Formats: sequence, C-alpha cells, structure tokens
Amino acid sequence: MGSKQSTVSTGEPAMVTSPSDIGAFFDFDSKVAGPVLGIGSHEIPVFDEPQLTQLAVPLREATVGLLVTSGAYYPDQPRMRNHNDLSYRLLPRKRDLTEILFAHRTPVRAFALADPNVAYPRDTMVDLEKDGVFGRYADEAVSIVGSISKYDELATQTATSIVGEFERQGVDLLLVLPYCPQCHVAAGVLARAIERRGLPTTSLATLYKPAQSVKPPRATFLDFPLGCPGGRPNRPDQQRAIVRAALETGASTPIDTPWSLGRLPFTWDEDGNRAWEELVTDVYRVDNEIRGTVLANLSEHTDNLSGKEREFAIRCAC
Repeated sequence: MGSKQSTVSTGEPAMVTSPSDIGAFFDFDSKVAGPVLGIGSHEIPVFDEPQLTQLAVPLREATVGLLVTSGAYYPDQPRMRNHNDLSYRLLPRKRDLTEILFAHRTPVRAFALADPNVAYPRDTMVDLEKDGVFGRYADEAVSIVGSISKYDELATQTATSIVGEFERQGVDLLLVLPYCPQCHVAAGVLARAIERRGLPTTSLATLYKPAQSVKPPRATFLDFPLGCPGGRPNRPDQQRAIVRAALETGASTPIDTPWSLGRLPFTWDEDGNRAWEELVTDVYRVDNEIRGTVLANLSEHTDNLSGKEREFAIRCAC
C-alpha cells in the first residue's frame, strides 16, 4: 500500500504504516483469554491471499455500504441471538442513534453504549458523505452478531444474501467492521466471500493476529481497544479521520497488489501510552454476567477451519 501523508486536522488522508513497522498490538490471548477467561489460545485459520474485485468508480463517486458485526438493531426489530445467528438486520440511514441497541454480549460493548458510532458509525458515514469523501452512503447498513463459526453457511448463504442487499442499493464499496475476537475471523471470512461474489470490500480491524491470518481484502489495522473500530467514544473528529483513512486506503489499493495489513497512525491517548490495554482487560474481568456469556459462546464455536483453509476456500468460493 502506498503511504499518503497528511494531518488529521486538514481532513486529508492519513499515512498508513507498512506491515514491517506494525509495532505493538493488543494480544487477546495473553491479556484476556488466559488470565481472565481461563481458556487456551484460540486457533486461528491462516488463509492465502484473497482474490480482489476491481472497484468500478473512484471513491469520491462511489456509493459506500456498511457491514457491522456488533449486532446493532432497533427496538422494533427482532433481537439477534448471542452466537451462530446467520440472520441480519437492515439499519436505515435516516434513523438516528438515540434508540439503537446492541445484541452482541461481549463486555467491550460498554464502549458502544457510551457512543454507538464506535461500533455502528452511522453519523460518521453521513458526515463523510457531506464532506465529499465518497459519493453516497447507502440507504441501509447490514448488522450481524459476528460470533459465528458456521463458516460454510456464512460464506455461501449469508454472504450471497448480503451482496444482494447491497447490489439493490447500488453499493460500489463495502466497509466491514469486525467487533469481538470471533467476529474478526467470521467477518474476515464473510468479507472474502462477499468480495468473490463481486462486491469490493475493505475491513477495519482492531485485532492484529486474526486479521493477519484470515486476510480480509484491503484490510487496515487500528491499534485501539476491541469494540472501537469506529474510533474513541465521543471523539467525532477522530472517528471521521479513522474511517476516512480506512476507506481511502482500501479504495486506492490496486487489485494486483500483494496483500498486506497496514497500520493506521492513530493513538487512543494523545501521548501514545497503552494504559487502554488494562482497561480492556478490566472490562472482561469485572463484568461477571457477560463474561459468562463469553465463555458460553466460546463453547459453541467448535468448528475450526485451521488446516482446512484451502479446501474451504475452494468449496465456498472465498
């Protein structure tokens, strides 16, 4: 990926750090899975590079869609289940965020409860449309609970249905926001499958290891807490800069470029300290009720693609 210099204050594209300079990142296994949840490291499948679909128009002319895995939904819509729910909800752009709910029971949902835009960046997308960063924000976003390990159905049935939803809206580029650890694997598989079915995607990940392994198309890495792919709560200027950088990096990636995971140059705290890692760990530690839900969810994810990646990719076209 080419680097694009600028400052956040001008609203111009931010520089993406090359993979060789990826630096520090939050390790969920060593910080949370072992010491807090008492489980072993989750085996993550390692995929070959994805096949990309050409973006048909420049970003400034494109209709951009949004796929979130936080389980965002409105009170008049059925709530999604905690795990392996292959259904989705359509979120109209004209509805504001005052009533939005989150079906995903991960402890890091606390950030989204403080500011929904970190998990479902509706306001961010509308503002970027107004700023002319892209042509149009799609009429409806798609929301799932990304705690899914039914990978065959996800890559064939769900991906095909989602592509149909966005084709109906004339979407040219789809932004995918994974949420929890399992979401990063499921969303990566889903993005690969959507891309193979003709819709260009770009993903904004906050967990380095699963993104690096699953290799979703045109992905960027944001070194922020889990649950905050859309930026820090109540920082709209930063949120817009982050999403803009991810979109512009994805849209400017040629389809013949070797896959890489560039790091977005934003820090949670201005001085760059990593105290937020303990904050994430504490969120898992203190919320006993939801921690129990996390453990229950993990027990449901018995399917694993490790060692079967190529067979799966051929079978499910992803």
